[in-house]
Amino acid sequence: MTGITSTGIGSGLDVNGLVQQLVTAEGQAASQRLIQRETQFQSRLSAYGSLKSSLEGFKTAIDALQNNDAVRGRTISSSNEDAISLTVTSDAVPASYSIDIESLATAARLSSASFTGADAAVGSGTLDLSIGTESFSVTIDPEANTLADIRDAINNADDNAGVLATIINAESGSFLVLTGTRTGAANGVTVTQSTPDNGLSALTFDPGNGINNLTESVAAADARATVNGFTVTSETNTFDSVVDGVTFTALQETSGTAFDVTVKNDTSGLKGSIDAFVKAYNDFIDTADRLSVFDPDTNVAGALQGDSALRGATSRLRQTLSEATTTANPLLDTLNEVGVRLDSDGKLEVDSEALNTVLENDFQAIERLFTGDEGYAARLTSVIDSYVSSDGIITARTDGIESSIETLGEQNERLQNRLISLEARLLRQFNGLDSLLANLNSTSSFLAAQLANVPTPGQS
Repeated sequence: MTGITSTGIGSGLDVNGLVQQLVTAEGQAASQRLIQRETQFQSRLSAYGSLKSSLEGFKTAIDALQNNDAVRGRTISSSNEDAISLTVTSDAVPASYSIDIESLATAARLSSASFTGADAAVGSGTLDLSIGTESFSVTIDPEANTLADIRDAINNADDNAGVLATIINAESGSFLVLTGTRTGAANGVTVTQSTPDNGLSALTFDPGNGINNLTESVAAADARATVNGFTVTSETNTFDSVVDGVTFTALQETSGTAFDVTVKNDTSGLKGSIDAFVKAYNDFIDTADRLSVFDPDTNVAGALQGDSALRGATSRLRQTLSEATTTANPLLDTLNEVGVRLDSDGKLEVDSEALNTVLENDFQAIERLFTGDEGYAARLTSVIDSYVSSDGIITARTDGIESSIETLGEQNERLQNRLISLEARLLRQFNGLDSLLANLNSTSSFLAAQLANVPTPGQS
């Protein structure tokens, strides 16, 4: 623990202030150099962060064009939106289809004969119910054998395969209604009994074996439609394998009146992706210019002026954008030929008229330009990855800068330790001098007092 010191008592000097001035003078130049170098490193580190961010933003726009769903975008429409719901993927071929919804898919519905009420006793035993290929059984206890008890037993069965029981109370009596929860001809409902008849036969239905004690008010049936004159069916109202890339759901029957469904290339969506691509590249150029420009008015240079990584990224991307790709159409193998051009400032601009012409007349030309191993997307991504990936050029640069900043921190720590030692040494020296001066002053005062007591000549 440092002892309490009181400096300057003997000499009258501000020893602490003097020591602090000497220590500051000793360390100021070195400290300023370290601060200046760290500021420069931090500025470059931030600049590389901006460069990486702008390259990654450009890559995101490229990825959208490399994705087939974007480049091969499709739109789909119907002349009867009330009859059909539609979805489309990039696998769909642009074409028109004539569709007629002949019938919707239905689920089986069975109803019993009339009972006097929901509390009417029906019978006991075991009922075996099936829907399609799945089945389950319910046991009706003699003490709980009313129409309502049977309804609850069916609905509460742990292994219920998909049969819903309800009771309809009408003027003519109460009816047990069994409804399948799945549509389609394969999902008919049957009810049989596996014990001797004790009243439950009134609720059985197995037309394949001549048992029709329930009335089939609605038969399980597939949805039926015609597509360009061909009959198609579906267990549900959704048809997802009739036309590649197109899924349609029947909403209502059209009673023999066909309507049109049209698949087209999504030209507006693709143009939007190209516009985003152009903007992202131009944002990168703006960032590169800001980081490398020299402002003669302020005499300040960008943090990456003359930086080889920045120059390399800009040059390689511009060169890649200018090169031709390998496509089936040599007349449309460059961006320039589809209306996307580099201007005199090194930025991209879009000739909307030229681009729209290509989109309307040869939509697949855009796909060939951007997708595939030799498309612009793959080539540009390869260039960007060489800079922004975990082992890329920018990562290597920033790792080096961070290492240099760490080294500066170590140098500053050593400087501060040296200044602390210097301060301690100077305090010891000045305190020693102060003590010596205090002793001299004390001796001087003593001698002065003694001399003052010496009689002068003539005194008695």
